[in-house]
Amino acid sequence: MEKIGKNHDAYKKIKDVIKTNKYPKLTIADDIQILKIIIDKKLNIDTLLYCFDVEYKNETKKLLDELIMLSNNTYEISKSTYEGLSLKENHVGIIAAVNILNYTIKDFENKEFLFVLDRLEIPGNVGTIYRTLDSINADGVILVDSVSKIHNPKITTSSRGCNLIVPTISLSYDEAQDFLIKNGYDIYLGEPELGSDYQSYDYNKKIAIVVGNERFGINENWYNKPHKKVYIPMEGNQNSLNVGVALSILAYEAYMKRKWASKKLK
Repeated sequence: MEKIGKNHDAYKKIKDVIKTNKYPKLTIADDIQILKIIIDKKLNIDTLLYCFDVEYKNETKKLLDELIMLSNNTYEISKSTYEGLSLKENHVGIIAAVNILNYTIKDFENKEFLFVLDRLEIPGNVGTIYRTLDSINADGVILVDSVSKIHNPKITTSSRGCNLIVPTISLSYDEAQDFLIKNGYDIYLGEPELGSDYQSYDYNKKIAIVVGNERFGINENWYNKPHKKVYIPMEGNQNSLNVGVALSILAYEAYMKRKWASKKLK
């Protein structure tokens, strides 16, 4: 395996994926759990770097061998060179630029349990949401006019790689609204004050739950089309929850209602 340094194109490419938007179809993984997801789902790795001067455990050696099989380009680097790339302190000395699965709007036409993230900005919030949606087996995510992009390595890290496995498409507001109405979705708008208690809905049929920007909330145009408002009752001094927390509450309520309805039909 070729040993490379900081001047090599492969090193520079990894650096660009971390720091820039130059490669929107790639994201970065150096967390052991995320690397295992890449192997389990047989995702394609564009570029893989690993340290030649690190003593890997047998389990890690096996994982590395499997990653190499999935990689188009693999290189060895020194531990000191690697330090300039690692995203977290407890890394394993392996870093991958992985291709994000490409979905189109047609792939979403038969999905029934969708979540819409409207102009979310903070990668940590988006990552939290992806972890929740993976845990309830959501059908997919529509990123609307997204500020924080799915390939952002901070989302990959905070989601523990769930952004790689939950189907996702990015649309404008007009495209998303047209798609949801045309395909018969009930649209639930996460609304801090108005609407009905989140526990009052059954969340059956084809649904899309919408949450909005951390500062400005949902795009007001959503209210001009057919929709249902849903809120989470709150006491105390605050009038809203963190968007990741709020979506998790709504998502689990919808998941349990749908699961219960499914059991009753059997």
